[in-house]
Amino acid sequence: MNNLILITLSIILLVSVIAVSVKSISMGINSRRNINNVKNEDLEDEDGELNNNIENKFDDNKSISEEIIKLKKLYNDGFITEEEFKKAKNKILS
Repeated sequence: MNNLILITLSIILLVSVIAVSVKSISMGINSRRNINNVKNEDLEDEDGELNNNIENKFDDNKSISEEIIKLKKLYNDGFITEEEFKKAKNKILS
């Protein structure tokens, strides 16, 4: 009888832990999706061109190399794609 109670409690505890884990993982996935959506909205306008938000982040007083370094950091951190990086770099250099 004690074994049956112990097994039942163990199963209930296991199911509870799994439920909490699944909820936490799903919240993390939703947060990641929201972050990616916000990044995409900030980076591209309707035509797929870089938005002025990124262009305005570059200070006019900084040198071109500093702007490219900052742009490369955005690319390395995953905030912009390779195509967006190339477009912005070409715009800075022209």
